[in-house]
Amino acid sequence: MKTFLRLIAVAALAATVCIPLPARALPSLSGSLPDLGSIDAKAVVIIDAATGTVLFAKNPDMPIPPASLTKIVTLHLVYNEIYAGRLKKDELVTIDPRDCTPEIPYGSSIMYLRPGMKVSVLDLMQGAAVVSGNDAAFALARRVAGSNEAFAERMNQAVRDLGFAHMHFVEPSGLSELNMVTAREYALFARRYLELHPESIAELHSLHYIQFPRAEHATPEFPVKGRYIQYNRNEMVLHYPGCDGLKTGYIIEAGYNLAATAVRGNTRFIIVTLGGRGTTGRGGGPTARMRDGKELMDWAFANFTTTVPKLEPFPALRAWYSSEGSTELRAVDTLAVTTPAGEASSVRARVVLPSSLSVKSDLPEGTRVGEVIYSSGDRVLRRVDIVTASSLSRANIFIVIKDAVSRFFMRLAGKPAAY
Repeated sequence: MKTFLRLIAVAALAATVCIPLPARALPSLSGSLPDLGSIDAKAVVIIDAATGTVLFAKNPDMPIPPASLTKIVTLHLVYNEIYAGRLKKDELVTIDPRDCTPEIPYGSSIMYLRPGMKVSVLDLMQGAAVVSGNDAAFALARRVAGSNEAFAERMNQAVRDLGFAHMHFVEPSGLSELNMVTAREYALFARRYLELHPESIAELHSLHYIQFPRAEHATPEFPVKGRYIQYNRNEMVLHYPGCDGLKTGYIIEAGYNLAATAVRGNTRFIIVTLGGRGTTGRGGGPTARMRDGKELMDWAFANFTTTVPKLEPFPALRAWYSSEGSTELRAVDTLAVTTPAGEASSVRARVVLPSSLSVKSDLPEGTRVGEVIYSSGDRVLRRVDIVTASSLSRANIFIVIKDAVSRFFMRLAGKPAAY
């Protein structure tokens, strides 16, 4: 099973390398990897959304323009503005002529905004997510930052704050070929996006269509009559069982891109394919993109599962010589592990914690104190750090002396120092 452990370390491998999973790591299956020759995309990454484990990668660190996958980063910033109270989903945004056709390039994706329309923030978010409206992305960026350029600066700061050094943006829609990502970082960003904004699945990405414009969006110059339905441009959402996001993208300079996520039971995978051209005899670019997505997702569900062994809540940890006296604990990541299909029942989780903590100086929130170790037999599959849930300050001399005396007599009585 050494091959599976090497797979966990795939993030350290260099760019332009295909990382196949050997068939012998899949004891319950007779199949193997998807046919690499049939994959149209230049770059591919598949991860387990719960653990971030990379299951398969092809050219994971090749820089490629994300096209409309950019809009997920735009939505990340918009959600942050909502959480901060600077924006409300029901706020009406007056549409600026600069964010409408003909200012938007001819033939690009739009949600059909018109100057003077008053459109809610949530409608604009759905327009960006579901029908890939470049006009919606521009309108949101203008509302948040005043211009596309100022908004792009915020996008770059946001992805840097999340630890992604190879994602760069010059505007919020994806129209520019100067926007740049890698498949690896984008897949891991998508994981963080779903963790930070879990409501985005139900209110944005899983929608099969939006109705826009509606009667309330009419202006004297643009009356709205009848019912206008615009369908989700992500074919995986429309046709793949369990797929509830995220986004497709295309510009000439990049090719056909896809970020998709699907869930079955406790298991959710995220796949990212970049740079599809539709030149493998599998049909046009959109058709090849859909087939790549389906085959890769099928392969992931057939070969892997997310296992969540039952754990008791972490106990509060006694903190000697601290003003607080104790601290709650938390895990730094999801308490789960990715396993090959058929091995879930053999996985065990062990919590390793000290009996108490001696605070010799101020300790910040997030100080590592232990770990959860996931194993199968004698093989360690994953480790998740346990950290303090709050900061701890060194106590004054009176508390230090009191704790020292208490520990002295507890040792004399043969009691553990945690009691």
